[in-house]
Amino acid sequence: DFDREYIAKKFDVVAVHVFYHCFCTRQSVDQKYNPKLIPNQDDLERINGILKNINLGHLLANEDNFEQIIPFIEQRAGEIKQAGLVDESQKIELFCDFVPPNGDYQNYGIMAAIDHINALKDLVKRFPKFADLPKIYGGGSYGGYLSLLIAKIAPWYVDGVIDNSGVCLPFLACILGREMNQGEFYFEGSGHRLYCFVYKYWTRNINSSYYFGDENYLIRAILNSNHLKIQANIDSDIVFSSYHSIQDIGAPVQNKIELYKCYQELGYDATLHLIKDESDVDGRFIKSLEHGLRMTDRALFRKELPLMLEKLQGRKSFMQENSISYPCGNKVFTFKDVGDKIELEIIN
Repeated sequence: DFDREYIAKKFDVVAVHVFYHCFCTRQSVDQKYNPKLIPNQDDLERINGILKNINLGHLLANEDNFEQIIPFIEQRAGEIKQAGLVDESQKIELFCDFVPPNGDYQNYGIMAAIDHINALKDLVKRFPKFADLPKIYGGGSYGGYLSLLIAKIAPWYVDGVIDNSGVCLPFLACILGREMNQGEFYFEGSGHRLYCFVYKYWTRNINSSYYFGDENYLIRAILNSNHLKIQANIDSDIVFSSYHSIQDIGAPVQNKIELYKCYQELGYDATLHLIKDESDVDGRFIKSLEHGLRMTDRALFRKELPLMLEKLQGRKSFMQENSISYPCGNKVFTFKDVGDKIELEIIN
């Protein structure tokens, strides 16, 4: 809220933060936004086995007390290290689901992007004068990815994108984390590490109705030359600006370099700021060479929004209904305006 108010006042813009699908995927100081740590049966069997092995067998972990058990494990791990029985660097590994409130689940990208467009359409319906204003989307990491994805699924509602470290290809750990045995993130103490999997339905079980097929991957990929050509045929006037570290492990920089080459070849005004080494780290705007650059959204917009607004000055951004179709394997994904919302139709 503070960032939104700051941006609106400083740059004389309407600043909107969308409460999109599966927004609550990290711990929050506000309880209503806080996901729950819920172990599955395998997780419980693991933690109860650990409890027995470290002489805490009188404790029995279940779905309700899982979080309360962890401090006992942390304390016991510290005692074992102090006794010199294990190396100081060793940690007990635990696993659990991270379940968002409101029945949300990790769809990865599409539903969240649609929510942004529907929020725009609702805003313009209530405040018609906003319709002609340029529409700029931006954010860091997943927020950057969503901004790029919105430009893919509804380019006629996008004038500018400001991105920090967004991925160009879907991060499979966020989609198939359990099946890849790769948590999306973890919490840790000196003696334990808790890997979390945001709750989702996707699976690679081909017999499941939630099977994550190649087509589901392709529609979420920003770096797709065929799709980029389709996007540009609808609207090639979008202004793109991105920051990305060459040392980014979470979002490989080569993909972003290739994406921006495609944008430029298709006629877009596209600028990629590559952060190459420590000489680019100023401690204020760019604070790290890691994923996200430890750059705040406020700093990102303070730097790039004036430049974007200058490029878009005088542009009329008309709200005109449209549709776009992307072939993905043996399916076609069509995003289209239907009244006061945008819908996705999947045709086999």
